[in-house]
Amino acid sequence: MKTKISSIQEILGRKRRFRVPLYQRQYQWDDEFLLHFREDVETKAEEILQGRCKFQHYMGALILYPLKREEGTPVFHIVDGQQRLITFQIFLAALREVAHAYEKFEIIENVETHLFNASRAEVASRINHSKLIPNPSDKKIFYAIIAETRSQVREKHAHWYRAGRVPKNTPRLALRAYEEFYKWIALFVRSDLGGASSRTSEYFSEMVEKRLSALLEAVLQQMKLVIIELGENDDAQVIFEALNSKNRPLLTMDLVRNGIFYRAVKEGIDPDTLYNDLWDHFNADWWHEKAGRPKRHRIDHFLACVIAAETGASVATRELYWKYRAFVDNPRATGEPRFATAEEELKLLRHHAPVYETLEYRRDKEPENKNPSMFRFGRKLADWQNTTAYPIMLQVAKAQLPQEEQKRIVRLIYSYIVRRALCGLTHKNLNLVFRAISQTFIKRGQIQPSYAALHDFFQDKDRDSIRFPSDADFKHGILYEPAYRTPYDARVKDILWELELAHNPESEEKSKPFFFCTVYILPRSREREVTDTLGNLTLRDSYQPENKDFLQRLEECQKSPFSLNRWFDNRDSWTEDDIRERGEHLANLAVQRWPGIEEE
Repeated sequence: MKTKISSIQEILGRKRRFRVPLYQRQYQWDDEFLLHFREDVETKAEEILQGRCKFQHYMGALILYPLKREEGTPVFHIVDGQQRLITFQIFLAALREVAHAYEKFEIIENVETHLFNASRAEVASRINHSKLIPNPSDKKIFYAIIAETRSQVREKHAHWYRAGRVPKNTPRLALRAYEEFYKWIALFVRSDLGGASSRTSEYFSEMVEKRLSALLEAVLQQMKLVIIELGENDDAQVIFEALNSKNRPLLTMDLVRNGIFYRAVKEGIDPDTLYNDLWDHFNADWWHEKAGRPKRHRIDHFLACVIAAETGASVATRELYWKYRAFVDNPRATGEPRFATAEEELKLLRHHAPVYETLEYRRDKEPENKNPSMFRFGRKLADWQNTTAYPIMLQVAKAQLPQEEQKRIVRLIYSYIVRRALCGLTHKNLNLVFRAISQTFIKRGQIQPSYAALHDFFQDKDRDSIRFPSDADFKHGILYEPAYRTPYDARVKDILWELELAHNPESEEKSKPFFFCTVYILPRSREREVTDTLGNLTLRDSYQPENKDFLQRLEECQKSPFSLNRWFDNRDSWTEDDIRERGEHLANLAVQRWPGIEEE
């Protein structure tokens, strides 16, 4: 390991290439990081203009791992510090474009010697001679930024702009950094120009050049990085993990990806082919949205579900990376390695991805081989705000059970969730229950789910915290427990919609309306507890104000298109006895719609 301190000019001024490994994350610096960077550069530039620049500014570390030369040019993998180096390159490209606007060709030429290893005159396609090779996700925009004019960039990538600007929440942060730097540099060079107002005036031209040169000097000569060049005996992967396993902006899956591709290179597997075939799927913006409870990046939530499905273990967010390492490093029950190659490891993640996408209802891209049972159950779990059953579903899908058996498993778990809710039993232990089921499905290290195993799991559980409510319990809950004990309206809507389908079998395939609401027929009353039960609730296709007379509500329900409301036809009154009678009717439908284990 060699260590030295170098200026950006020393790093980028020499003929060499820096490659961001395929497994590294894409550019992530948002406005907060850009502001700190801008302030550092501006401070140094002002000091240069005032002739009082004494100390250079240290911007952090750049850890490099030497690779084989390409056409005589030294090449390095960036183990850590890629975000900083990319930011310097983007800043230089933005500064070049401002210089171009003022026809400062010497500055343009100077900048380009720090972006490319060849000039325009030497080679037509300069991208092949760029000093930095970014992550595949960033290549298209990054190469446009460094090789094309700003107007070309804005035209080619116009779909990322809103009202002429790249928004803060863009998934293409490199493009936002470029535009923000350009605007700031343009503002900086025009400030403090006194009375000069004409761009052609000699004073204005000199001052613009002076201020652009100050910015360039600040970046190239006054900014320094600590360069750590690893040797053959240094483990780049271990060093990367030590630096980043607790780094806030880095996702757990970034560390996992790093490890997989690091092992792939050591195994002699072509990383480009592996990346394109098995990893590129996970680069979509959808994977980096928030999901699960508590909310976290979807790709990390997916990883937690995979580990839970494969091991049956509890996976806490703060332990996710180390749980994955333990999963990969521990041999199977047979004593064989968990994965013979890095490719096998990636294939496991890709195998689980379509089922997870189906459960999460990925809208931007149809999941591969969408499983109808999983799709329907995923919509139910969304209404019930429960994702703790996902690992079980991954197990069921991986086992490739017949569709009929999958439906039976899904139906029993769904029945379990609904019955407990309407019986007033706690839902706080569902994560523990579903984890125990996942463990039950793993036999001798193999995932072997079955309806029989699930049924047997519930058969001998009699504690309130875990038991499967009987038909008698279920009916009692519907008749006497408050329906809105379940705290979310979406859950009550789901219950009533399922009863709508049960009431009219011909509508089984009918899609749920985009908008509908629940309504009490008889106003709720603390003195009359029966008004809080399911028998007094129904569906409406429009919102009903609470202050409406119940006879008006009754009349509007009679006009409703829902089959569930045919119960109210030809009625001109609604009493507590009527509520109990309808409650009995709904309870009989419910025990068929959500079967219990004794019936099965």
